Amino acid sequence: MIVSSYYLSYFVDIEQLSISQICQTLNDIGIEVEGCHRLQIPKNVVVGKVVEKTPHPNANKLNICQVDIGEKTLQIVCGAKNVAKDQFVALALEGAKLPSKNDNEAFFAIKQSTLRGVQSCGMICSATELGLSVVNEGIMVLDSSMGELVLGKELSDYSFFNQYLIEVSLTPNRGDCLCVLGIARELACVHNLMLKTPKEREYGIALGIGRAINLSAECHLKSKLLYKVVQIDSVENALQEQIMLSYNGLLSDNALENHKRFAMYMSGVIFDIYPIPEHTQTPTALKVRQDEQGFECVFDTQGNKLCVIGVKNYAPALESYPSLAIIQASFVPPEVLAKALFQHHIEQDPITTYRSVRGSNTELLMGISLLCELLNTYTQCSIYSGFQELDMAEESERCLITMDFHAISQAIGKDVQKEEIARVLKQLDFHIEASGDGAFLHITPPPYRHDIASVQDITEEFLRIYGIKNIPSLPYKSEQKLNVTDTLLAYQHKRDIAKRAITLGFYETIHYVFYQRSKLLEWGYQVLESTLDLQNPITSELDTLRTSLIPALFESASRNHNLGFKSIRLFEIGSVYDAKRQERKELGIIVSGLKTKEAYPYPKGEKWDFYSFAKEVSAIVGDFTLVKTPTPPKNAHPHICADIMQNGKAVGIIAKLHPSFEKTLELEDAFYAQIHTLQASTRAHPKPYPKLHANIRDITIIIDKCTPFHAIQEAIEALEVEDLEAIYPLDVYEDTQFALTIRLVFRAQEKSLTEEELASRIQLVLAHLEQQFGAKLKG
Repeated sequence: MIVSSYYLSYFVDIEQLSISQICQTLNDIGIEVEGCHRLQIPKNVVVGKVVEKTPHPNANKLNICQVDIGEKTLQIVCGAKNVAKDQFVALALEGAKLPSKNDNEAFFAIKQSTLRGVQSCGMICSATELGLSVVNEGIMVLDSSMGELVLGKELSDYSFFNQYLIEVSLTPNRGDCLCVLGIARELACVHNLMLKTPKEREYGIALGIGRAINLSAECHLKSKLLYKVVQIDSVENALQEQIMLSYNGLLSDNALENHKRFAMYMSGVIFDIYPIPEHTQTPTALKVRQDEQGFECVFDTQGNKLCVIGVKNYAPALESYPSLAIIQASFVPPEVLAKALFQHHIEQDPITTYRSVRGSNTELLMGISLLCELLNTYTQCSIYSGFQELDMAEESERCLITMDFHAISQAIGKDVQKEEIARVLKQLDFHIEASGDGAFLHITPPPYRHDIASVQDITEEFLRIYGIKNIPSLPYKSEQKLNVTDTLLAYQHKRDIAKRAITLGFYETIHYVFYQRSKLLEWGYQVLESTLDLQNPITSELDTLRTSLIPALFESASRNHNLGFKSIRLFEIGSVYDAKRQERKELGIIVSGLKTKEAYPYPKGEKWDFYSFAKEVSAIVGDFTLVKTPTPPKNAHPHICADIMQNGKAVGIIAKLHPSFEKTLELEDAFYAQIHTLQASTRAHPKPYPKLHANIRDITIIIDKCTPFHAIQEAIEALEVEDLEAIYPLDVYEDTQFALTIRLVFRAQEKSLTEEELASRIQLVLAHLEQQFGAKLKG
């Protein structure tokens, strides 16, 4: 936002402050000044009046103007379409140096010239030719907003054209500073200056507002509304308003709209204007109620929606005069409006909504008084006496914060007197009441500070004005305490996984959490519900949140393969989302190409296979068992796919990439593992180092080939055989029958096991396998 020193002085006397003091103050209190430059018209640019206009004899688009500058009249050739007789204009005399549009020149000098055979003794200027923001497509027409227009007077002698423009950057919570009044409040607070605001006054018309409108509410409202009625006979633009609106990107082609926007820019109050139909004998009924989506709206007598409060005005603009108009000043709590707009995407006026959701000014009477003052000055109008309002907000609804007097001192690290705290907060317009014993403060923020809700906010406000430079620097003292939390353990577990993967030669990758919905469907993954997709994606290819890491990992592998890399190992630990947009962490591991590059003893390299990849995954995530996947996913090879089981639960899937996907991505021997449950490690006590050696026994059993090993392993573990430490498959044999070799590892903690003890334990295992699966020891 750009504010001017000229309009700041409307609310507060800053005559004693230099522009550097103003900028420094704003920076110190958290309102960042991004730039400051002087708005000054060049010398020898004076006020002139066009007393005669005739067409140029040799050019259709040029006119010959006689311009009176007081002491004489000059002949000026002008090509602007909007030049007309009796206009007051900015005339650059011979010798004036105007800003140049050529980057190689700082300015260009005005000289007498001959245009198509006619002498011209100067130039009638547009706003941009004087270094100002664009006001219109033609010359700049001066008006009474400048003050008294004296022919021949230098424009630089007018205070408006001899001021500073300050560009400030505001954080989203400071909606109260999205107006000149808000910045003036901050300066008044710091420098202990008196704030001046317009007051309601009568303008001499006998008619009261009750003759024109009848206001009613059909529900309990959270919004505040205030109304005035104005009979407008004609409307004029005000040049000063146009220039400031243009600098802020608010300038429109409608003069009445410009007055409304300027009042909003000055006061921070949201305004709407409704025309009252001609020949209306009875008062116009305005009814305020919620629409079908829960927005608070204003309706006319016929039930037509005039506006969604704080969002958009649907009433037709006033374009013909005389007209009778209703002026509405409104406020809607920003948190209420923001939540409603998130749930329901409705048509919006960006200028109005931007201010409303950040918190507009609640001082409606002050704002509407300022707008009426502008209309009374720059239009031919009659303003009805009185006003009507709707304000159902109870005093108890205002935020009340109770805090200890010492809380601020403890937070900022300096002992500050109670009186100083109270003084600063009162300067900030906070209402303060002390408890009976004086130990606590009951603080109510001003109604326009919608961002104040806690003791921390109060502390920040005090420190902002008190000045951080007034807080002494002290060495930081702290005692580091052991703080092992589930969050820390989960993070350490993820980084341990990453370290193991990197040690095995895998590269860690990071992809966007955004992905393309159509690609996820193509890969066979679930997608978000359509209502939960991104409403404003950064690109059309990133229109949803990813539900798996695997597609992006394989796309990266494909790009690396095209760059000539023959051995690709990638992994990623990141967030994925389910259909309800619930977040979880997932681990994705992929390989493609060669496991071992071409080198002795593998001159053609060593290719990946399912078991070699599973061994690498196990080295990363820990021991697991594999169970056949009942329904392989679309992207997995239907016969080379298994669920990963840990502690009896399925935690992921491991598979070879489906041949059709390999072909599309131009990959070979591609495998992936998707771990959707990252089990956080706990700090277990280390097991004692074994004192005795292990006893290894291999048994070969004849068993049904279709019996999965995990079922065999679970059956043996269920026996709880004493001293049995490990079970794993060793080999298979296929001839007339299918035979499986299983290795059993026994280890006792106190004594060495005898052969008889080992034999009895093995016999127990064999008997159980025969009972469960019909297995027999191979002879």
